[in-house]
Amino acid sequence: MFTAGNAVGIALWAGLTAAVWIITLRHRRRWSEPTRQLTTLISEIRAGQAPSEELADVGGGLAAVACQIKWLIRDLRQQRQENAQLTMEINQRIANRTNALERKLGSLRQQAFRDSLTGLHNRRMLDQYLPQAVRHCLTEAQPLALLMIDVDNFKDLNDALGHAAGDQLLRSLGQLIHSTVRDADAAFRCGGDEFVVVLPGCDAGAARAVAGRMQSLTAALASTFKVTRRPHLSIGMCTLADLADPTPENLLARADELLYSQKPARKALAQAC
Repeated sequence: MFTAGNAVGIALWAGLTAAVWIITLRHRRRWSEPTRQLTTLISEIRAGQAPSEELADVGGGLAAVACQIKWLIRDLRQQRQENAQLTMEINQRIANRTNALERKLGSLRQQAFRDSLTGLHNRRMLDQYLPQAVRHCLTEAQPLALLMIDVDNFKDLNDALGHAAGDQLLRSLGQLIHSTVRDADAAFRCGGDEFVVVLPGCDAGAARAVAGRMQSLTAALASTFKVTRRPHLSIGMCTLADLADPTPENLLARADELLYSQKPARKALAQAC
C-alpha cells in the first residue's frame, strides 16, 4: 500500500537522481568534453591539420590550460624558426670559411710548385710533369724535346754587381722563357741558374729554333749589364727520338751531357771575342 513515507522516499530518490544527472552534465561540459576537444586539437595541430588558434575554442575548466598550450606552441614554433635561421647562418659561415680555406690551399699548392723568383714551375713540378708528358707523347707517337739551360758567367755578374742584379737577371730570364714558349710547353727553374723547358710535339728542328731565340734574346738582355763577361745561355737539347730507351731520366741525363759538352767551346768563343 502506497503511503506518505513511500512518497517521500520516491521524491528523495528522484531529487538525488536529478542532482547526480546535473552534476554529471556539468562535469561533462566543464571537463570531459573540453578534455576530448583539447586532446583531439593537440593531435591535429601536431599533424598540421589544424591551426593553434583553435585552442581558443576550448572552454570549460581547461580554457586556461588550452590558452597556455597555445602560447607554448607559438613559442616552440618561434624557437624552431630561430634555430633554423641560426643553422642556416652557421652553414653559410662554414661554407664561406671552407671556400676561403680551399682558395688558400689552392694558392699554397700553386706556391709549392712555383719558383717564387721567376714565376716558373720548380723542380718538384718537373718531377711530376715530365713522366706524364713522356708517357703521353710515346702513347700518341708524338715528338717531344727537352732543353737543359744554364746561364754562363752568372757568378761573374753576381760578384761584380751583387746578388740583386743576379736576381733581376733571373727574373728577366723567367719572363723571357715564358714569353718564348707556347702554352702547351712547360718551363721550370731547377735551382740556381739552371732551367728546363719541355716541348711536347716539337721535333729537333723546332726545338733548336726555340733555343736559338732564347739565346738571342738573352744576349740582348745581357748587353745592358756593365760587366767584363756578359751572361749567355748554354743549352743542351735532346728529343725522345734521340734515345734508344726514351725515359724521363735518360732524357734529362742526355740533355745535361749535351749542355756541358758545349761549355768549353762557348767559353773559348767568349774569350776570343
